[in-house]
Amino acid sequence: MIKIANIYDDLLNLYGDTGNAKALAYHLRETGEEVLLDKIKFGDKINFSEYNIIFIGSGTENNLKLALDDILQYKNDIMEYKSKGGFLVATGNSIELFGKSALEIFDYTVTFPDERTVKDVCIKTPLFDTDIIGFENHRGTIDRDEKIILDGNFILTYTIGPLLVRNPKLTDYIIKKLLSSINSSCNPEKADYTFEEKAYETSQKTDLKNISST
Repeated sequence: MIKIANIYDDLLNLYGDTGNAKALAYHLRETGEEVLLDKIKFGDKINFSEYNIIFIGSGTENNLKLALDDILQYKNDIMEYKSKGGFLVATGNSIELFGKSALEIFDYTVTFPDERTVKDVCIKTPLFDTDIIGFENHRGTIDRDEKIILDGNFILTYTIGPLLVRNPKLTDYIIKKLLSSINSSCNPEKADYTFEEKAYETSQKTDLKNISST
């Protein structure tokens, strides 16, 4: 059984980001895998070692501060989870939890300019030959050039909303790597991304015409 934890789903789901965890669970089940999706709320105890993959979404600045106060107690657990090859996907401003001013999992610093960043994005990645598409809306910013941070099995991006629903190749990449890491006999080719692929193609033809790739 693959276990997915959607942590702070009550605090960090500002743009419906928790739909990404549901998408992962749905497509993993298509491969023949049994899946448990746990929604872990603020104040619940989190045993990171129990889960194959962790998802954390975006929230208001006040909710992010609440999440930070709670997640700090798990700093060593998260570092150990990462060192053992655990998977984590963080979207929106939740990536600020992992920088120098918070968990210190990564060496970036978060600053808060006067103006918010609100824009569509088109992100190049070494993972596959197509871009990741999405939308950003955040006040904080990190002092790294990457629009998506890939480190081991951790994936962090300021992109919000339906990241995995809108980018089937990213979902497929995560699922294949996850199944491979646990020596699963399930067949990842059974996952059907027909609707997601149509959504991706439509986005390319319409709202991404004027976006420069990063």
